Formats: sequence, structure tokens, C-alpha cells
Amino acid sequence: MSTTADNRNYQRLDLDYQVEYSVLSGFDKLNLIQSRTLDFSLNGTRINTTEPLGEGDHISVRIEVPDLQSYWLDDSGNKCYNKTVVMCFGAVRWVKEVESDKYEAGIQFSGMTTRDRAYLSRLFEAPAVTDREGAE
Repeated sequence: MSTTADNRNYQRLDLDYQVEYSVLSGFDKLNLIQSRTLDFSLNGTRINTTEPLGEGDHISVRIEVPDLQSYWLDDSGNKCYNKTVVMCFGAVRWVKEVESDKYEAGIQFSGMTTRDRAYLSRLFEAPAVTDREGAE
């Protein structure tokens, strides 16, 4: 679990979730781009991607997260969660090239439903789900 002291409103957790996003800025056709979260909070996420994004780009975001209501127990009695989807819009706040054609980007969420925000609040309070292993 990581926390930062850089004036964030919400704690960032090291969670690895599948993300699909489309850039809504500009006049190009909409492409669905696959990505992963590197960390995650109620206000935003840091993703890795092979597609360059521009600061200020507006995107639609689809994130697969654990479904707290749908799970099974493995042989050791640990909960294994099925997936559910949270959708929202976001704005790209920063972009950094970390390797040739590999980027990290900070996304600030907007346009999230009250229901999805409440679900994420419950998700972040579930200790087994906020483990990196439990999030996969």
C-alpha cells in the first residue's frame, strides 16, 4: 500500500486493474486502448500505456475491479473475486515516457456516478481486496 504526502485528497493504493480507455479530445476516430493501473484512488489513477496521451486530453475510462458480491473460496479458504466494471470520464493531468513507446499517465476522474463512487469507497475498505494479490 502506498501513501503520498503530496496534498492528495484520497489515499493512493498500489492496485493493478485492467483499464480500457478512449481519447475523446480531438477529431480522430475513437480507439479502445488497453492499459493497467499502477495505483488507484477515489479521485484518479496512474496507468501504464503504450499509447502517447496529451496533457489535458479527455478520456472515457472503463476499469475492471473485484466484485465484492461475487466470489468463491480457493483450496486455502481465500476469497477469489469475480470482476465488475466502473466507468467514468477523466482528464489526463500528466504524462511521462518511461521507456521507448511506454508511458505512465495520471488520470483525474470526473463524471463518475454516485453509485460507482460509493462502490469504490467500499472496495478500498475491504482489506483482502486491496492487497495486490487479491486485486488480480
